[in-house]
Amino acid sequence: MSARPTLFRVLLEERRWDRWVVFCTHFERTARELANETDSPRLATVSVSRSTFDRWAKGYWFGQPWPDAALILERLFGVPCSDLFSPAPSVMQVRSLPHSRGDIRAAATITERWPTSRVFLSSSDEVADSWELAGRQVLDGTTAAIGIRAATVRDSSAYIEASDPALHQFLRPARRGMLVGVAEQGDDTQLYVIDAANARRALTVSSDAEMLALPAAHLLDDLTYGLLWSLVQLDDGLLADDLALAEEQEALDTYLSLPRSAPSRVALPDLTTAGAQWLGSAFCARHIVRRLDGVTTSPVFWTREQTGEQAAPWLWFRHKADYLKTLAAQYTDAATPMVRVFCVPEAEVTRSSRYERILLLLAIALMELHGIKVDVLADPEYSEVDGFALVPSQRAAVANWVRTEAIWAADTVTHRPALRAYHEAFREARAHSVATGPDPEARLRTLAGFLDIPWPWLVRRCRELSECGTASIVRPRSRHLSVSALDDVFQFLGALAPDR
Repeated sequence: MSARPTLFRVLLEERRWDRWVVFCTHFERTARELANETDSPRLATVSVSRSTFDRWAKGYWFGQPWPDAALILERLFGVPCSDLFSPAPSVMQVRSLPHSRGDIRAAATITERWPTSRVFLSSSDEVADSWELAGRQVLDGTTAAIGIRAATVRDSSAYIEASDPALHQFLRPARRGMLVGVAEQGDDTQLYVIDAANARRALTVSSDAEMLALPAAHLLDDLTYGLLWSLVQLDDGLLADDLALAEEQEALDTYLSLPRSAPSRVALPDLTTAGAQWLGSAFCARHIVRRLDGVTTSPVFWTREQTGEQAAPWLWFRHKADYLKTLAAQYTDAATPMVRVFCVPEAEVTRSSRYERILLLLAIALMELHGIKVDVLADPEYSEVDGFALVPSQRAAVANWVRTEAIWAADTVTHRPALRAYHEAFREARAHSVATGPDPEARLRTLAGFLDIPWPWLVRRCRELSECGTASIVRPRSRHLSVSALDDVFQFLGALAPDR
């Protein structure tokens, strides 16, 4: 007899079907489906007795089921029956310690709550569980390791036992990983999250600590999920493109000297979406600053971001924060404030999950923080207006890097008919903005209503995050990213009134 269990036993463990009742539910449903497809009614009557299941599930029965049962098993598992009841491959192992109820509830909660997430629980003690993050329209998606541990909540913090050797084994690798604490109170499950690198750092500094404390701000909800979802995808993409982006820096200077440019993605086919976004955004920022040199009248900006996925670079790209600071300093003494228009059709709001709408609101709050008044136009007819910086009655610096086929599309427009079209779009946004009010707080509050984001909850969570800092939860590894803009936004929003 082989010392290795059958593949059938391993797959039962992996799928959590090792109880007869659970297994029969899946087996009988598959039997009915197969009977309908093959027009074989007898298959719908096939069942597995408790004693037969127990014999199969022990893991060392190497016989062959009856033919009808074999057909159903092959359909259920997608594996020939001869393989199911043979020793499992050495790369597949049955865990010596099955996943706890907390592990399963955490994985199910994350996967069910956020459609761009899937948590896969490993069938091996030696292989970490994984957290797959998928892009929606723009980002490429990536995967991080995830470690799930029981947590106890007291004094507004969640505590994870720090002496567990398996925890230290999970934290040791240099890969991107997330540690999730699961606090269960009856039917209520609360999850708290921290970057594995932060947890490793904390336990290294306090090597004798018995517990790892995660503040209340680390609660995994739509706000913190949005941060993780956007940062990890941007970070992994930029790390993959680091050398290519460094080599392209000189090319930016060449393009800046041209009156117009629109390099194709085909020219740099190896870039990830994150890398192409960074390159396009960096060029467009420099293009606009150069075209506004010497302009003393506050310009009007139009931006093409419509979703949180598209707006996330404003929150993470280091050069975006520098760009906004440069503009704020240049027009501090201008007679009128700068204005930036977003066109966000209601259809996009409806299609976006709350975590993505939060990212969009945070990006808009960043503009208001830097003295830029934001108008939000919901009319979809203006969705394809260029991104531009308009100097009234003079010229427009056109700069597109969002929702464009090229890496960027830049131009300087002085033709009067085109300028009139930009003026008319701006006037429409000013007259019909859904972000109304005399000050940033009023505008952001009404915008939160449009985006269906609870304002008191948002202000409270931003206040909590401003106290601990974004980097306490997750920190970038790419040199092109920074948490400083988000920290500023959390402090800004956290200081506003949650209620009137």
